[in-house]
Amino acid sequence: MNNAVKYLVFPLVILFNGIVSVQLQSFLSTPPPDYNQRTSLRDCPKRFYTELDDGGDFVGAFGGFRVLRGEFQHMVAIGWSRAGGKIDYLCGGSLISKQFVLTAAHCKTDGNDLQPDTVRLGDTDLGSTEDDEFAQQIAIARMIVHPNYRGNRKYYDVALIELQQMAKFTEAVCSACLWQEKTLPDGAMDAVGFGATGFGEALSPTLQRVVLNHVEQEECAKRITVSKREMPQGFRMDQFCAASDGMDTCEGDSGGPIGVKLLDVGGTVIPLVTGVVSFGTPCAAGSTGVYTKVSEYINWIERTTNASYSYAVCSRETSCIGRPKETVNVNFERIYTQSRFGLLWKEGDSSLAECAATLIDYQYLLTTASCVTSRKGHPKYVVSKKDEIAAITDVYVSPLYKAGRPENDVALLKMEQYVNYTVYRPACLWDRGIDGEWGIDPKFSAFGLFNDTIIVTARNGTGCEDETMRGTDLRCFHNHLAMMPGVCWMDYGGPVIDKAFWGEVVSLYGIVSPLSKGCGSNLYMIDITPHIAWIEAIIVGRRDQYLVFSD
Repeated sequence: MNNAVKYLVFPLVILFNGIVSVQLQSFLSTPPPDYNQRTSLRDCPKRFYTELDDGGDFVGAFGGFRVLRGEFQHMVAIGWSRAGGKIDYLCGGSLISKQFVLTAAHCKTDGNDLQPDTVRLGDTDLGSTEDDEFAQQIAIARMIVHPNYRGNRKYYDVALIELQQMAKFTEAVCSACLWQEKTLPDGAMDAVGFGATGFGEALSPTLQRVVLNHVEQEECAKRITVSKREMPQGFRMDQFCAASDGMDTCEGDSGGPIGVKLLDVGGTVIPLVTGVVSFGTPCAAGSTGVYTKVSEYINWIERTTNASYSYAVCSRETSCIGRPKETVNVNFERIYTQSRFGLLWKEGDSSLAECAATLIDYQYLLTTASCVTSRKGHPKYVVSKKDEIAAITDVYVSPLYKAGRPENDVALLKMEQYVNYTVYRPACLWDRGIDGEWGIDPKFSAFGLFNDTIIVTARNGTGCEDETMRGTDLRCFHNHLAMMPGVCWMDYGGPVIDKAFWGEVVSLYGIVSPLSKGCGSNLYMIDITPHIAWIEAIIVGRRDQYLVFSD
């Protein structure tokens, strides 16, 4: 090897010894016949893609306002049957599964100490027959009040209603998800109910929506006067307040939901219940409501119903007709090349998504330096989506990388075996100096709840870098999407590509930077163009070398 290449490699390499290779069907123990004849990475399209047809099957992307049908499919009216067949709907609730409704504990009885006996789903106008064909009337099997609730206190105001028969999910009826986070979502929240539209007024026959903002507890304590007997501990962490200048929840809204609507992968709009209407000041302009905080009661709800209400279960196992969808840049997608690999620090590791790497040659994968120089040490294996494992023999870290800095965060991994490229097809490096600027919006690798492949497409241009990043290899793409928590994570070290159409060359623009905090926030890419000479010096320049320089 000439001195220039030795200088590039000498400070970078750590040689792993004693790793036992795993012979896999998709990997070969000997190199292809022309392995040592490769002189440039520019032959990637011809070398790895020529036998593919351009056609073939496409593998692609898998106060208040009147509420309309389907807008709040989880809203439940809780009723008391009276003589003569009349039903008084005095409380609200949230359908959280086909069998259970979440409501307030103080809805357990009416003013005459009678318990509710029925619920109505899918009806946005209780005073007319407008929605009757979509409505479901279901008897209550039992009401389960939180064991710590006391009628003379304002605490633990939460209950569950078990239905005698399961609700049917339709375009008008569907369950909501439960907000799991200890902190409330940013921005305004929607509260819905059939409550009075003003102080002293009758209950509304039509479902109403009010838009409210979170009020800090210190300010809430100034607005709402409560007795020491009712609230001896003052406002607690399992309660929160909300208000607006001209709207609030009122009598009859008790037990109903307050929450937000956020986007799932693919653009499905998911309602998330953050609170249950509990009590408040008399409803008028500027009035304030108090809500039971749902996230503080997740464990109780799951124990009582013997079911999970995690984001994974809610978003993937609940299929509802008529849930609205938006066109978004975050979608499930299958990459036919299967060039994305996960990194493992030991063979029994369960997480395949902590860090990723992209296959760019028979033996080499590209990743971030920060992934391979963490406290865990260097990864020992790579694992494919098919759960096939191959040992790593060498790790090369860019000589420009400085620990703790986001720029030049680039590393190469060398596998002990040679990939069968008809199974795992390497991505081709996009060189902006030769190929020009990126012609297609970059597609950032991400992953979902079950390690599903997700692509976040950067559609809104660059320019969100701070001053310290200007002139470096970092590129920031504007991205802002109100995503549901816990359904999508950025794939650190993973690929940023141009496209994934069957038979077409997949070009690698860069690497997903750890600066990318979420699928709904700005996207940061490490541009590979400045690093191609270094990458090529190792992969091509050392092709016939079987000894590795090390310290």
